[in-house]
Amino acid sequence: MKKSNTTQFNFLNYWHGLGAWNFYFLLKFVLLWYGYLNFDAFSNLLFLAFLLFPLPKNIWHKMRNWVAIPIGIILFYHDTWLPSFSTVLAQGGQLKQFSFDYLVELTVNFINIKMIGVAFVLLVGYLFIEQWVRVSVFIIAGVLWLNIGGFTHISQGMVPSVSANTFTQESNINTEKNTVVAKVPEVLPASVEPQVLPEVVPTKEVETASINTVYPPQKQKVNNKVLDDWLTQFYGYEKKRTTPFPAQLAANAQPFDILIINICSLSTADAAAVGLQEHPIWGNFNVLFSHFNSVSSYSGPASLRLLRASCGQTHHSDLYDPADTQCSLMDNLSSLGFAKKLVLDHNGKFGNYLKEVQQLGNLNIALQDQENLSHQITAFDGTKIYNDKETLQRWLKAREQSNEDRTVTFVNLVSLHDGNRYVGENSAADYGKRASTLLDNLDSFMDELDKKGRKVMVVIVPEHGAALQGDKTQMSGLRDIPSQSITTVPVGIRFTGIKEQASFNPPVIVDEPSSYLAISEFISRNVNGDVFNQSAIDWDALASELPQTANVAENQATVVVDYQGQSYIKLNGGEWINYPN
Repeated sequence: MKKSNTTQFNFLNYWHGLGAWNFYFLLKFVLLWYGYLNFDAFSNLLFLAFLLFPLPKNIWHKMRNWVAIPIGIILFYHDTWLPSFSTVLAQGGQLKQFSFDYLVELTVNFINIKMIGVAFVLLVGYLFIEQWVRVSVFIIAGVLWLNIGGFTHISQGMVPSVSANTFTQESNINTEKNTVVAKVPEVLPASVEPQVLPEVVPTKEVETASINTVYPPQKQKVNNKVLDDWLTQFYGYEKKRTTPFPAQLAANAQPFDILIINICSLSTADAAAVGLQEHPIWGNFNVLFSHFNSVSSYSGPASLRLLRASCGQTHHSDLYDPADTQCSLMDNLSSLGFAKKLVLDHNGKFGNYLKEVQQLGNLNIALQDQENLSHQITAFDGTKIYNDKETLQRWLKAREQSNEDRTVTFVNLVSLHDGNRYVGENSAADYGKRASTLLDNLDSFMDELDKKGRKVMVVIVPEHGAALQGDKTQMSGLRDIPSQSITTVPVGIRFTGIKEQASFNPPVIVDEPSSYLAISEFISRNVNGDVFNQSAIDWDALASELPQTANVAENQATVVVDYQGQSYIKLNGGEWINYPN
């Protein structure tokens, strides 16, 4: 009995506090308070129990201390908003293609001086108070309190406790008509999701039928099941949507070209961040989409969605399965006599981009010749980015020498991508300067088409944003989470060579939530080229009643939905989280 009592007494003496791990959890609490963590409460509770389990100060105690270090690092990474391990492993091969200078730049961007300062102050404060206060007691209480709520993950907002927002979307399907007027915010701060394009652009009112309002309805109070069910309904509804193209063109159809320009790294928020929301190009479009969702925040998936614009929105994983022919925008136009063309200002090798658009985008045709094109910019992977103006001029020259009546050309431009450098320089090229040059070139190119009388429908659709400003979940330049500030892009359509050029007509603003199906529908309405023969064009009618699409964005392991005016995230199939704006 004596031996048993002694053993029990010694076992009780093996209980120790957290020691230096107190600072680890204190730092997490502070980061959680600021909204920089997606805190996995239960995993942290398990780690806490592992650290507290009573062990004698022998080899087992030392082994636990050493084993705890990598576990703590992995758990800390897991609790951040950084890309998941599965994403890092899936894209690890692409990191090898990054230039050394770009890797250094990414590392520097990752460093948050303010939070390093906060961590230092916290460390000094902890070292001071731990002389008199048993900090471990408060740490244990804090972790337990975060688990008591029953939430798997905790950030600034927790979905189970979030009530319906005061802003509710109109989701009822009825025959009532609404008049939509573009509303432009005076300021676009980094923390506010972008709404519309520049206020300097005069707008027209567009009447839209309510039958095109966002579906499914968003009426129930928010919780995980409601969001899961709503998303399931959304994809079920989208699977049924297609664009009806005519079986053949009218006998008197006007031949013309369609030029679809897919720009990498240009969102509405990016344009505002560098002061380009008032660039003249926006006022020179005939139609502007102010709430267009590019869905994906990476180039390959975004381009595939555009090439498959004739069907409703699909899951990210479905993009890598063969698509139904009726979903292919290029094939639908090809069946009407539009010859398919492909133009890039890069070699298309990074991420197998060219291979993807050719095989999965039903665009298996030869790439426009790039020989002797000049280049002033080097890509983040060290390859050439050819001059955009020369690239477009080569397309125009080829069209002028061709006897084809109709063509549809897919153009991809990447001069705005993060990490690009001017030839001969080591630092990243200024984004604002590159963006201004690109918009100038596009605007002047469309003006040239007009002057030459070339009948062209130019459709400019950015892939995604550059995430210039970042937010609490992602540092600047990181796009793993497709937030609205990244996927809300300025989409413009302009007809060149039309008769109605004598008087200036301000662009019609399509202010409803839209995505690729709206572009496919707009193109389908105009395949006969009637616009080019009309002296007076009813732009309102052309842009009215286009398909609306609820705001759902998706990458490989991340889904972001807009529900009742608030964004929610699902990471790696976990719980829904209130996006911390």
